[in-house]
Amino acid sequence: FDFAGSGVIHLSGGVAALVGAVIVKSRDGRFPANDSPDAQPKANERDFTPNSHMLVTLGTFILWFGWYGFNCGSNLAMTTG
Repeated sequence: FDFAGSGVIHLSGGVAALVGAVIVKSRDGRFPANDSPDAQPKANERDFTPNSHMLVTLGTFILWFGWYGFNCGSNLAMTTG
């Protein structure tokens, strides 16, 4: 059985991510060309600032809270046929 429509949810998210990646394409200058094995990326590693640890932790807790709410709510909605 497909518990709480998880197959549809993950398929929709995967297709949306693939379409978004095709539309956005790769970043110019970030990765070397395929035809030159010795090429180095143009961007410097120091040009990219790291993420905020506090915001990463907050986002993880928000996602975790929503996941528990969705799964517990799905269990409460289950009925016997």
